[in-house]
Amino acid sequence: MLLPLSEPVPLLPGVAARVEHVRQPAEMPVPQPFLHFHGPAELVLIEEGAGQFICEASRHRFVPGTILYAPSMAIHDFAFSPGARGWTLIQFDPHSVDRQAITLPSAAQGAILDPEALARISMLAQWLAKSIADHAQQRAVVVQLEALVLAAVQAFGPDSADGMMAHSSLSKFRPLLDRLDGDPALTLRLHQAATLCAMSPSYFSRRFKQAFGIGFIEYQARLKLQQAARILATSDEPVSQIAYRMGFRSHAYFSHCFKTVFGVSPSRLRSRS
Repeated sequence: MLLPLSEPVPLLPGVAARVEHVRQPAEMPVPQPFLHFHGPAELVLIEEGAGQFICEASRHRFVPGTILYAPSMAIHDFAFSPGARGWTLIQFDPHSVDRQAITLPSAAQGAILDPEALARISMLAQWLAKSIADHAQQRAVVVQLEALVLAAVQAFGPDSADGMMAHSSLSKFRPLLDRLDGDPALTLRLHQAATLCAMSPSYFSRRFKQAFGIGFIEYQARLKLQQAARILATSDEPVSQIAYRMGFRSHAYFSHCFKTVFGVSPSRLRSRS
């Protein structure tokens, strides 16, 4: 069995979400499912076609009018039946959502929407897509994203937040991923991360790089830079204060790392948001 792919999702630094509308005619070959995972969470609104959504140990059959959800870092794939296919994909940074106001489901979800809910969620997705296309300020995009996510969570029902992530090839890393998810600014040394996962440092390093495609230290640094980009795009907090809050030893070093990873300086990113 192939290992799941750690898929790079094109969320630009400081950008809360991306929306993609996909249409495939019946004569186009059915896409082959592949197991993958990524940092952004994912909402999928099925508009045409049927099939099965697999996420960790959960399986949800879908038809037109179904809303599906894959949590951050959950292994998932889609298997469409032959025929025309159409869906709207919303990938979003879960840290952009106010988690005190909205409780994101901890496991995969799926729900067939009633006509009223379908119209509401479709409208919110279109609204969000237009704002992103028009390069609206990220603060406005986040408000629209939260309205869409809240509508989806309500459609899934009150028990959606109670699920448990199933055993998978990432299970050994769940304690670490949950710790970093709770505090992206946290700085862990290699041996601390390995201890959280009940592994020796050398074994942890080897397994982590196999699963994620990069080493843990680089992964943690990128998480911090993503969090910094998010704050830059949605607040007026001084760049130097953000740098120190993320654990960088100086403003200059933070700016150097930021530009190396994202190709733009922190101040330049802020001016574009």
